[in-house]
Amino acid sequence: MTWIWLGLVCYAIGSLPTAYLFTRYILAQDIRDIGDNNSGAANVFRNVGAKAGVAVGAIDIVKGSVVIVLAKVLVDDTGMEMMAGAAALVGHNFPVHLKFRGGRGAATAVGVLIASVPIVGLPVGAFCLVLLYFTHKAIYPLAVFLVAIPALTWPAGYSVSLEIYAVAMPIAVGLSHFFTTRILNPGAGSRS
Repeated sequence: MTWIWLGLVCYAIGSLPTAYLFTRYILAQDIRDIGDNNSGAANVFRNVGAKAGVAVGAIDIVKGSVVIVLAKVLVDDTGMEMMAGAAALVGHNFPVHLKFRGGRGAATAVGVLIASVPIVGLPVGAFCLVLLYFTHKAIYPLAVFLVAIPALTWPAGYSVSLEIYAVAMPIAVGLSHFFTTRILNPGAGSRS
């Protein structure tokens, strides 16, 4: 029973549609009808404004972190924590109240990984913030983060299950990006 209610709570947290809400408030439009039609921070950044995009990205990172912290506080079980992070990612990508058309989950996955493996997540995350400041493009720090975390998790002494999880999260984000860009919205790649 604990798995079910924790999964539902984490799905609900992950499904908070920050990109959708910010765009509705600022432009009175649906972010899924603008730019690359993705309900994520990068699309908001490009088509709504830099401040809104950064705010959406930050909130989505916090969503991912909060579910892991919640699981650690409530159950303190690695399997439950990993399930909580996966549920939040599913909630972000497939929110029921937006007819399952959410984002790609990159920022949420970053938050999940920072909280899951903080010994490597926090310093790599800080480095990526500096990289974002100098490049002004989210793709570079995101790529660095999603490659560095799996590479550093095992040497940092985390368990095999967390190492597999640190590899699976970026793969899930990559598959989500491929699926939404190439299959659901083939013209989006030319606009992003």
